[in-house]
Amino acid sequence: MEALAGTATVVLPARRALHWCAEGLRLWRRYPLRLFVLSLAPLVLESVLQAIPLVGVALSKMVVPLLGFGLLQGLVDAERNGSLLWSSPFSVWKHGYRWRAMGLGALMGLIIVGTQQSVVAAIYGWPAVDAVLLGHVRAHPALLTRGFVSVLVLTGIPLTVLFGMAPMLLMFRGALPWAAVSASVRMCCRHLAPFALYTLLQMVVMGGMLAAPFGMLAVLLWAPWMTACWYVIWKDIEILPGGT
Repeated sequence: MEALAGTATVVLPARRALHWCAEGLRLWRRYPLRLFVLSLAPLVLESVLQAIPLVGVALSKMVVPLLGFGLLQGLVDAERNGSLLWSSPFSVWKHGYRWRAMGLGALMGLIIVGTQQSVVAAIYGWPAVDAVLLGHVRAHPALLTRGFVSVLVLTGIPLTVLFGMAPMLLMFRGALPWAAVSASVRMCCRHLAPFALYTLLQMVVMGGMLAAPFGMLAVLLWAPWMTACWYVIWKDIEILPGGT
């Protein structure tokens, strides 16, 4: 555990978050079409799985992250061989950490979805639980509003950022799921200013998309950018003394 946490001698300034965002765009430009298409795979699969009553949400939070983890692995491999493979989202299954990755996806999903569900339930009551967790959205048309969707989505962003380094710690440092999540949280706290600004930027961008007519279509562009940003963040912090 101590090896994962390290003792950083450098603390990144808040403006580093802007560097992450800019470098994420540059990385995306290396593989513009391929990274765009591959980033859609988790979104499509999540939509399909969440349409399944009762178990759909749980399945989506356990299985879908594996595609995202695989894409991050694909970006690492692309840096070595110069090509981002179409099979990248499925690369997790080629490695010995695949079962740990599934455990990490389930753990992160449980915490994030549990928090989102608790918040909307506190605000909207039982109908929110029935609609989101049990999949009975059509039974509650009053919840089909931008306000409800905004609360649901934006609540998950801070936790998603806190846990954002966990996949890389699991895949590239051999961490177990809980150790990876814990170390990711500590890393975010260590570099609190840039991660706080990065979280704020994500919430502002997502909030703008949710508020604009047909703004959710912009998620198609947001997804590959965020994937690229997380790889940039990992590389940036990994090279710091005691960074990981």
